[in-house]
Amino acid sequence: MRKGKRAIHLLHAIRYRNHRSHYHPSAPATPYRVGETLKQLTPMYTHRFIPCLFVVLGVASGNLRAQTKAPDVETPPSKDDIIELSPFSVSAEAMGRYQSSEITSGSRVRISLMDSTQSVSVVTHDLIEDIGAGRVLDAVKYTSGVYESTIPNAQDRTTVRGFQSDGATIDGFNYFTYNNLDPVVVDRIEVVKGPNAILAPQGVPGGTINNVSKKPQWNDRGSITAQAGRYDANRAEFDDNRVLADGKLAARVVGAEQRSENTTGGNYKNSTTIMPMFTYRLRPGTELTVQAQIFNSWGGAYGGLPLDLYIGTNDKAKLMSGIPEDLDLYTKMASRHSSGEYYRMLFTSTLTENLSMRLAANAAQFSGSSVGISIGNPVGTGLLVTRNEQTGEFAWNGVTRNDDPSFNRSGSVSYQTRRAYNLQNDYAYELKTDAFKSMTVAGFAIDYLRNPNHTVGFTLPAFNIRSFTVQPYTPTGLTSNQINYSKAQQAYLNETLSFLDDRLSINGGIARSQYATYVTDTSRTLTANNTPQATLPSAGIVFKPLKGLSVFGGYSKQATANTPSTTSTLAAATQTSKQWEVGVRAQLLDQRLYSSFTYFDIKQNNFGVPNPGNAAVPTPVPALPNLLTNRLAHGVELELTYVATKTISIIANGTIMRNRDTDGVPFRGTAERAGAVWINYAAEKNGPLSGWSAGLGADYIGKRPGDLSQAFTTLSTPTDIIRQQPSFYLSARTLVNAKLGYRFNSHWNAQLNIDNLLNEDYLAASTARNTVFPGTPINPKVSVTYSF
Repeated sequence: MRKGKRAIHLLHAIRYRNHRSHYHPSAPATPYRVGETLKQLTPMYTHRFIPCLFVVLGVASGNLRAQTKAPDVETPPSKDDIIELSPFSVSAEAMGRYQSSEITSGSRVRISLMDSTQSVSVVTHDLIEDIGAGRVLDAVKYTSGVYESTIPNAQDRTTVRGFQSDGATIDGFNYFTYNNLDPVVVDRIEVVKGPNAILAPQGVPGGTINNVSKKPQWNDRGSITAQAGRYDANRAEFDDNRVLADGKLAARVVGAEQRSENTTGGNYKNSTTIMPMFTYRLRPGTELTVQAQIFNSWGGAYGGLPLDLYIGTNDKAKLMSGIPEDLDLYTKMASRHSSGEYYRMLFTSTLTENLSMRLAANAAQFSGSSVGISIGNPVGTGLLVTRNEQTGEFAWNGVTRNDDPSFNRSGSVSYQTRRAYNLQNDYAYELKTDAFKSMTVAGFAIDYLRNPNHTVGFTLPAFNIRSFTVQPYTPTGLTSNQINYSKAQQAYLNETLSFLDDRLSINGGIARSQYATYVTDTSRTLTANNTPQATLPSAGIVFKPLKGLSVFGGYSKQATANTPSTTSTLAAATQTSKQWEVGVRAQLLDQRLYSSFTYFDIKQNNFGVPNPGNAAVPTPVPALPNLLTNRLAHGVELELTYVATKTISIIANGTIMRNRDTDGVPFRGTAERAGAVWINYAAEKNGPLSGWSAGLGADYIGKRPGDLSQAFTTLSTPTDIIRQQPSFYLSARTLVNAKLGYRFNSHWNAQLNIDNLLNEDYLAASTARNTVFPGTPINPKVSVTYSF
């Protein structure tokens, strides 16, 4: 155990020294400071410390095991293992390779998917491994309503039911890093659709992607995986689980090291993640789990390439002709660095026969810097497409040309140091009678965040895109220096009553939240605050007219405290979202087939749109502030998981929706059609193809607006508004992915994954016309796993 502790202390020392030496907030920005730091630090960090770290961990885990049981010999459960499952934990029993019968994310207690009054989806660990997921998004795209957003390489940015989500959620706690979460820490993923006042009282209206982390298990096992490939693939993973005291104490360490690039050298990812943990069983029904998730990552702040200058609203979007898709306009000078520790604790206990308790805590330390470069409009020309003042759409005039453009550039260096502390305490009381069953859940949560951050601006000379050369930047001084502080308190009560042998369930709940958000501009000695309160009800009903068939309906609500500004008056204290949804679920064919069909309707209020008063002649000076109105989303979703035979498993989904403001204008990155399917074959153990497995899948995203539309045309009047439309759309695309695997014996397994099998040329995402991300070409990845 001392060796394992030394490894953790070593990683702490590395992270602390790197941050103090190269990213101290008081350090002035100088040309190439961040780029040169990266060049100096990455080879040293990669070639000296990280291999040593994994060696030490391997030795430490070896010291923990006196004897290693054969991997295919099951250990009989001890007397202490045979206990009633806590209502705060899901059963390990799987209905199929891609099926899970229970979740805990919706209301923090275990509930069957067939009994939930809110749409939920589960991504199993088998699916994550089968598709070779390098990002959380790669796995959740096989659930309805979830797909690529505007930045593929950072911040776990996704779109859920048309609403953009930044950051990740792990075990019900917010998790932030500039780079994407490493999937090595994820056991399964639970997606709760729509607003949820218990899981995410200040979450995104579209839903919450809750990553359920790996936990210690009550059997000895381990694995080491090495993967190599063309893009975003070169990495190694480690997972070792040991029972240190039979039925009492189990420990586990998972870790990953990645050194990979995408299509350009500036779009890279270098990361280290390690998560040691232990579970101590005080007595049957009472367990304590403690985790320490430690990470250090470098990633390129690659922002994409400019669009063809003559593309308009209704044209097929494409990059500039003659410009290679692997052109790197950013280099390693633009980078994102994240390091930190997330410490989590989970304590569950069965207090009496009917009463159970859950206590969860999270403490986070994060330090990060981001060097961003923005590509502006072509020098002297602006946009070469013009707006139709009667429709708001854009098109090339067919006359003005600029085939050898130079582009403006600008940038900034941002620094953050986050400290977060979270506490959740829940109680579940179960009562069963001959007439009904009752589940009462009550609890509270406290969240605290302090985030000092500052930004230093810099300028770069304009460049010709056909003769690009790397040039140093010139600092322009401090542009922002703030301390953001927020805290939230939540208390809730939720009641579920079941009648008629569980054929009818009625759910109702209420949550009371108090928020406090403060912003201090230290450079100008200005402060602002917002301290609203919100009462958030929820309700739902489930009816099972036939065995294996349930009809559900639900209402849910949440409220987000708006961040105050030190330079303007707060327009609204909160932004509230509410959802109505109805659906039907089926579990048929001896539970081998699970399917759901859902209709949802979401309304988000206090959403800003252009003020029609600014269309008056003459234009008001200063311009009038945006008006607050509603954002509306509604649609239908279909999901299916099917164990077709002993060897074939299928997962599929489809979404048709509409997400617009009150003028009918769509939002950047929001597709209103999406779907995916994956079919997996795993040969029978003693059959002629024993050891072989194969998979084939496809995911489709419809066309998406490539930029934001927040203005009107010159023909608008205060009583007849003509809104500007997106200036371009990313075209619809369908990607085909494949897998081929072979298990040699109980120890060795190899797997080949090929993403974008048909090598489709597509645009993956965009933030504006001059920052469009080319899609990744055909991408083979080979992994080899040794299990012990």
